[in-house]
Amino acid sequence: MTKTTNSSLRTGPDLMARIALVTGAGRGIGRAIAIALASCGADVALGARTPSELEQTASEITALGRRAVVVPTDVTDPAECVRLIDTAVSALGPPDILVNNAGAARFKPVWDYADDELDFHYAVNFRSMALCSREALAHMLPRRRGTIVNIASSSGKKPYRHQGPYCAMKAAVISLSKVMALELREHGIRVHVICPGAVDTAMADAVHPERDRTGWMQPRDIAQVVLDLLALPDHLTVDEVVMRRYLAEPM
Repeated sequence: MTKTTNSSLRTGPDLMARIALVTGAGRGIGRAIAIALASCGADVALGARTPSELEQTASEITALGRRAVVVPTDVTDPAECVRLIDTAVSALGPPDILVNNAGAARFKPVWDYADDELDFHYAVNFRSMALCSREALAHMLPRRRGTIVNIASSSGKKPYRHQGPYCAMKAAVISLSKVMALELREHGIRVHVICPGAVDTAMADAVHPERDRTGWMQPRDIAQVVLDLLALPDHLTVDEVVMRRYLAEPM
């Protein structure tokens, strides 16, 4: 697997002594975010399904001199979402930062989706975000601080053929993120949602294997925006960030 590099990242926030947790951290966007957080000083708990990919991410974090905890997790199982947060807290301490990045999709006409495929889109893209946030908030609320960053998609902003359930669940992520931001502002906790367009990841291989991906966003671009959000001054916030490659249509 190609090693993730963040050499082009701008100077990020000071995250020394901060604890972060990233879902979907084994590859792609999640991996880039986890390493970017560590490069700014955070210790990071890593959740995803594939232990070998998590170990590769962890090795890059420990090479930066930060702690990394690997927690193999299937976020479609509610019990594993709870276990992920509990294990991270036991190993590193209560989280200051949660990045809900786990996501997946199956692409076909809307009339072809079976019941279990509809359930899968709900479980991985929406429910895991809600459950991991709920469990992390149990530790953020008493301390009156924390940041939650939810990774949605341009698919939650506009319709795409053969992406019906994925579009619907990413729209739900955007909506719930804004409700969370409203409810949590009085508790000192920020919530941001990022909606990337085309990113050069494994999912792109599945969706558009035939397309030339020259000029597409890279995972490190999303990681940079996460760092920018974490660097915001106390008196302002950003609810939603919509990102696209320069030559794509505005959303």
